[in-house]
Amino acid sequence: MRADGDSGVPGSLGRVLADVAAERAAQDAMWGIQEHPDGTGPEGTAAADRAKRDLDEAKRAGGVTWRHILREEVLEAFAEDDPDLLRGELIQVAAVAVKWAQALDRRVATAPHRVRRTRFTAIVDVHVMFVRDGALLLGRRANTGYGDGLWHLPSGHLEAGEPVLRAAAREAAEEVGVTVDPADLTFVHVMHRAPDRVGLFFRAERWTGEPYNAEPGKCDGLAWYPMDGLPADMVDYPAAALRAIAEGRGFALHGWDDPETDPGAVTPER
Repeated sequence: MRADGDSGVPGSLGRVLADVAAERAAQDAMWGIQEHPDGTGPEGTAAADRAKRDLDEAKRAGGVTWRHILREEVLEAFAEDDPDLLRGELIQVAAVAVKWAQALDRRVATAPHRVRRTRFTAIVDVHVMFVRDGALLLGRRANTGYGDGLWHLPSGHLEAGEPVLRAAAREAAEEVGVTVDPADLTFVHVMHRAPDRVGLFFRAERWTGEPYNAEPGKCDGLAWYPMDGLPADMVDYPAAALRAIAEGRGFALHGWDDPETDPGAVTPER
């Protein structure tokens, strides 16, 4: 076998590393850049030694598993407090995890009767509820190709590498011209819409500026509607989400072919 890192399946290493890169981007999109103490050090040495003995015993018994190998690498990292050495140990942990993932892929590649499921990739959108004196701010879509002429919450897509709260604050500024501190947004609902959309809904507790139509090319008017008197001509899924929120439900499905969910297909959005 060539030492190309593909573990016998051409392109295997590149595919797994691409999955790792996508997961890392998703983590940053959700949590932003994080700084935490390492929490490692010599107090973990005894556990690392036990893991090494377990691995050695498994080798002698002919029963080595990926769990044995990865556990030893992880616990060796936990026992290290020198930053350079710790980094080296973490790289070894990552390399073993990648090789394990490649082994799983290789099983699929050599077992044609098995059907490998494609990992779900969601399009995430954010929605902001501005409520004042019991009234909700809505905008009427225009010239977008989706839901034109219907009322909608200020909303938009999450961008790569962007935390969701920052995305919601950005969309508020872009669409209705107000400044919202991400810390002043309260999560109220999540909706999984068929086939590949996840919508996150936030309520703005406070904001700076008076809302106005900041995107006249995509919106032909703003209006405040009483929470108990929302217009009938709304885009269907935010209307369903607002009903769920009023009922105190934090989660809903929409557009799935299931009698327990809202019926009907979801038109692709632009």
